[in-house]
Amino acid sequence: MGVFKKNKALIIIFAAFVYFTTAYNSHGFYHADEQYQIIEFAGLKLGTHSVSDLAWEFKAQIRPTLQPVICFTFLKIFEIFNINNPYNQACLLRILSALMALIAISFFVKNTESLIKKKPLKTAYYLVSYLLWFIPVVSVRFSSETWSGILFLLSLSVFFSESKNTLKPFLIGLIFGFSFLFRFQIGFVVLGFILWIFVYKHASIKYLFKIITALTLVIFLGVLVDSWFYGELVFAPWKYFKLVLESGGDGFGASNWYYYFIKLLSYPSFFVGAPLVLSLILILIYKRDNFLLWCILPFIIIHSLIPHKEERFLFPIIYLFPLALMEGYIIFETICRKKSFLKLINVLLITIFIIVNAIGIIAMGQKSAGIGRMEITKHIHDNYGDENINLIYCSWANPYDPWHGLPIKFYLEESIITQKINNLCELNDSLFQDDAVNLIVVRKIDKQNIECSKILNSDIINFEIQSIPRWVELINQRYKGFENHEILELHKLKRLD
Repeated sequence: MGVFKKNKALIIIFAAFVYFTTAYNSHGFYHADEQYQIIEFAGLKLGTHSVSDLAWEFKAQIRPTLQPVICFTFLKIFEIFNINNPYNQACLLRILSALMALIAISFFVKNTESLIKKKPLKTAYYLVSYLLWFIPVVSVRFSSETWSGILFLLSLSVFFSESKNTLKPFLIGLIFGFSFLFRFQIGFVVLGFILWIFVYKHASIKYLFKIITALTLVIFLGVLVDSWFYGELVFAPWKYFKLVLESGGDGFGASNWYYYFIKLLSYPSFFVGAPLVLSLILILIYKRDNFLLWCILPFIIIHSLIPHKEERFLFPIIYLFPLALMEGYIIFETICRKKSFLKLINVLLITIFIIVNAIGIIAMGQKSAGIGRMEITKHIHDNYGDENINLIYCSWANPYDPWHGLPIKFYLEESIITQKINNLCELNDSLFQDDAVNLIVVRKIDKQNIECSKILNSDIINFEIQSIPRWVELINQRYKGFENHEILELHKLKRLD
């Protein structure tokens, strides 16, 4: 046991280093909602934004506002300590997410390690729980998906704890409620788990009543917070689901029903995705009473019925994947008759875990979020923030306004003007200004026209930075974490005397 405790401590220390390093480097946002519907929303209460600066979801009143209120609170605290650089503020918010994730994971593995009987497998369980390569990446996001998943994991930790306190179901319900207020869709996971408690744990009606009562009280608190934020009485969950039903769920494009099953295979990389899918299949066949099925399957099935799909919608349940992998392995170990074959599988799994996770953790921990738009803006802020800036950009390449319609005001420089060109063939001297730093932003795909892109290699223009390091770009050809052709490049016009 002493060796296991030492290994556990080393894993947690290393995990903390990985998470905080990733938080420090992961500038910007993985998905627009993380920025536009949380940090930009908080700007309304800070007085830096007006309603016209916010995404359409504000007027529709369909988003929960608890996280924007938390963001607003922390940004005010940062101001008190004279932390006004937006990149430092966002970094601290990511560190907060990382810290919460580390705490929740620690409680969960501590309270569920009894499910893993063999000591070597307990060590493996700790490793995969903290260090599956995509878990640190997701855990540092100040997003609704991440916070909802962290809170749900924490509620499971309380349930599986050995405490016999009569207030335990109230605490579970409270945390369920806050998980719901960060992302409404987690309600399907909560419902599945409550049904599992009733069916397989034979929970009393009184026990379930306590959970549901506490959950309802938190939802009522959410109504109060949303009503204060929006300025009128609002029940945001109802408005959100009403909009989904009225639009048919395909307002932002539709994908095939099997989208998430393919993503479970491909997104974590095939070498992690294939064992994960196999594990879920084995659990479904051999352990249908496992709570993981009752949490994961309803969530995936219901999301599969909704036409609009994104891989980030799976983020709230990724913290359950490590235990699913371990449960799947235990079943496989039980049914595998050839011990020599099992030894070979063990060697392969250990080798794959070390290689795939080491590469993934290093690469994803050293880059900005997504395709790295905010890596470009941070470079501009750090090097030219006190100068007049003339930013020339090709279509869809403006890092301050990626979708041509709503600038990211939180990061926007005060003395900047932007000029859009459709392609590099339109880049000419008339666009440059003598009294400003002239910067040009293009996507990799914009350079496909060789003739037009020659100007970027001329004597008067310097390459400054690209949004994703080149070595990460090469690794991504295997991991497919983003589209390489969407990577941005920043170029600068030399000063002409």
